[in-house]
Amino acid sequence: MRLATWLRRPIVWLPISIGLLALLLWRSRLWEAGAALEGLDPVPLLGAVLLSGVVAILWAIRSSDLLAAAGRSVGVLPLVPMTTFANTINNLTPGSAGEIVRMYLLRAHHGVDYATSGAVVLIERIGAIGYLASSALLVWLAWLGAIPVVLALVISVALVVVPGIVYRLGLRPVAIARGIPVGRLVGERRWARVGDWLARVDGTIAGLIGDPRHLLTFVVLSGGIFLAYDAQLLLVGRALGVTLDPFAAWGALGLATTVGVLSLLPFGLGTTDLTLVALLGAAGVPPIDAVAMTFGYRLVSTLPLSIGGIVSFAYLSARLPASGMGGAAQAVRAELGDAIPDFAVDP
Repeated sequence: MRLATWLRRPIVWLPISIGLLALLLWRSRLWEAGAALEGLDPVPLLGAVLLSGVVAILWAIRSSDLLAAAGRSVGVLPLVPMTTFANTINNLTPGSAGEIVRMYLLRAHHGVDYATSGAVVLIERIGAIGYLASSALLVWLAWLGAIPVVLALVISVALVVVPGIVYRLGLRPVAIARGIPVGRLVGERRWARVGDWLARVDGTIAGLIGDPRHLLTFVVLSGGIFLAYDAQLLLVGRALGVTLDPFAAWGALGLATTVGVLSLLPFGLGTTDLTLVALLGAAGVPPIDAVAMTFGYRLVSTLPLSIGGIVSFAYLSARLPASGMGGAAQAVRAELGDAIPDFAVDP
């Protein structure tokens, strides 16, 4: 059984997450924060909640542009419920059910073949988390004074430019992966199907990177999504009367989110929170305030989008086959079979 699937079973992840959150509450003595919570300002919290809607729209715009780069244009509005549903459900279910349903809907209603939609999803997830992790690390190190700000800026620009240069030189990682002789180990037929999938993925990535406009749009939109998350954390802090440097917030939140993704737990529940509290403490936020900010951020960033995911499913269910999500997944797997990837990495 794959680790990602195993960790997403409720009987496994619930005790782990509850245990980590309980440890966090015990160590922080949050029950002593009554005085701080009495002066809570609801206006910044409302602003933080509304930013979740901005995130959902940016998800859809980014997906629409990637599909256009792959030659499959789909409008932004139809993608809003698809991406909201996929990003919510994918955090809660094994096998990335949300993304599989999105692939089905794109094929059934917009004529996007499964290989192209799957490649777009991979780019969204792996590319976004790569930019988030690298930018957060650079910002955090620069904020600490460990590296010069100029060096952080140069490396950041290189992270945007280098992929295009690498592809222009013919050093295409996905194409190289196709040439690895592992057919005897996994089965020649299976590896042939995986190779075909990788070829389509490579073609989509090459189309994206080969067009500077689409690459820059992807980077800017992904940055906009991260900026919205950063603003949510800052607004929660303001509601609690805590002022935090935006760069410290970006670094702490980005690194904590990356840890949560690597933990494979749904929503990174527990691991993200512990890491964020520790980094906020390193940024000078008192322990009780750091815990309150972390739980407040978890509430405003997760709950609205989760509700949006449920509403989106209610809207999209009428567009699924009669057998529901299971039928959609079966339709996708019938074509892709063993080549279908796991989209467990969250943007």
